[in-house]
Amino acid sequence: MRLKNKVFLYELISIVWIVLAAIPRRLIFPLNGLFAFNYDQGRDFLAVSKIIWEKDLVLIGQTTGLPGIFYGPWWYYFLAPVVFVSGGDPQKVAIFFAVLAIFSVVFLYLLLKTLTKNTLLSLILATIAAFSNLWMFGSPHIWNPSLTPIFFMISIFALHKIASGASPFYFLIYGLSIFLAIDTTASFGALLFIFFIISPVLFKKLLFKKQFLFAVLGAFIILLPRILFDLRNNFLITKSVITYFANPKVYGDKLPVFERFVSRLEQMLRILAEGFTDGNVFLMILLIAFAVFVLMMVFTKNKKLFSGIKRDQVLIYLVALFLATIAFFTLFPDRVWGYYLVVLPTFFIIILAKIFTYGYELKNLKFPTLAVLLALVVLNFRTDLLPPYQVKWQGDGATYINEKKVMDYIASNNPHDFSFYAYTPAIFDYPFDYLILWYSKRGLIEAPQANQQIIYLVIREASTRKYHTSGWYGDKTRDKTEVVDKKEFPGDLLVEEHRRRD
Repeated sequence: MRLKNKVFLYELISIVWIVLAAIPRRLIFPLNGLFAFNYDQGRDFLAVSKIIWEKDLVLIGQTTGLPGIFYGPWWYYFLAPVVFVSGGDPQKVAIFFAVLAIFSVVFLYLLLKTLTKNTLLSLILATIAAFSNLWMFGSPHIWNPSLTPIFFMISIFALHKIASGASPFYFLIYGLSIFLAIDTTASFGALLFIFFIISPVLFKKLLFKKQFLFAVLGAFIILLPRILFDLRNNFLITKSVITYFANPKVYGDKLPVFERFVSRLEQMLRILAEGFTDGNVFLMILLIAFAVFVLMMVFTKNKKLFSGIKRDQVLIYLVALFLATIAFFTLFPDRVWGYYLVVLPTFFIIILAKIFTYGYELKNLKFPTLAVLLALVVLNFRTDLLPPYQVKWQGDGATYINEKKVMDYIASNNPHDFSFYAYTPAIFDYPFDYLILWYSKRGLIEAPQANQQIIYLVIREASTRKYHTSGWYGDKTRDKTEVVDKKEFPGDLLVEEHRRRD
């Protein structure tokens, strides 16, 4: 009983430590209103508002960026109750996601401990993730890719349970979580979809079983809304997918396959370096080399231990997925944005945990392994992780606190019968569209109307004056209005109050 209490105490201390280590990178900025509230967030809040207040239930989510191809609705249905409980307040939603991000790092620790049975190594690796400046480790952003690593970790936990001979229920969890991960990131999701289809063939002992039908059921549940949408809309998504594969549009530079391969490796190395070695690519290469060295030492020094590696289905699955990631994005002809690889650091840290745990079993490797991991902890530590936490950054034009200052200023003028226009390089300014809706629902401002005498113009990137002489700004104001007031805000935002001449 005393031993169990001691183990529980150690476990509690470890979790508290991870929470405290993860807080500064994730929670401090949202508490100060410093979080991204740009095109994607505004669009999603508007869509979710329709679900909540207009009871407009949907079968699809936002566009993937490819014509006619959409995400499923699950991101919206995840976001909807959070927006509802928060009263539509973006800052409260951001704080929720920051807390979720913190606990996702805790879940990473618990997952590593479950997979490796090594509390110390799991705690150190989770500490590296907590300290890391890479947003992909416990992302606090109000953005669907923030959920991808969480669902992926759940799928790996389910896979571990399947490998341990647990109930078929975990096949269902595996299918649900994999396809929820697919539904939160399109490009990496395409890879996960292909990998899911071929995995029973690649991992016959693990997945080539009749219970895999439960995983297929989980996949079907997640895909069902899009299937219904496709049936009701003359197979729009299916036709769009076929059209894309028949004639893929490449918006970035077209590179030969070998150059693309080198480019993808460099990109992945940069991401991993930001996550593990404070952005130092050379040190990241050394870390990978050390992991390979550990494997070689296990192979040469302990054949029994190495045979355990060969039987480790979860490790083999992850290594195969890592190699598949390199192959897939090498063949992928278009530009690869960083968030396409949002899961990469998560499955890489699990691979490292597995390899180092095997190496830790060898007496000669115990100290070097600990030394390397502790060095990574020190490397990722910064003094701004210590209280008192001070935030000096004022944000940019897409930062919530600056957009809120604009709205508070307009609301303080208590305007009546006015028009409102805002502009971003993306043409549609969804963030201000949502903030206008939210402020008007709370009675802080009247809903603006078209063609009124008083016009408020919100100008982004004001110092460049790129919108002052032509296009949007010129069309609204040229020889038609006079400026009666203007005010500048942090983030290069400018508000002008105009009065129509006619």
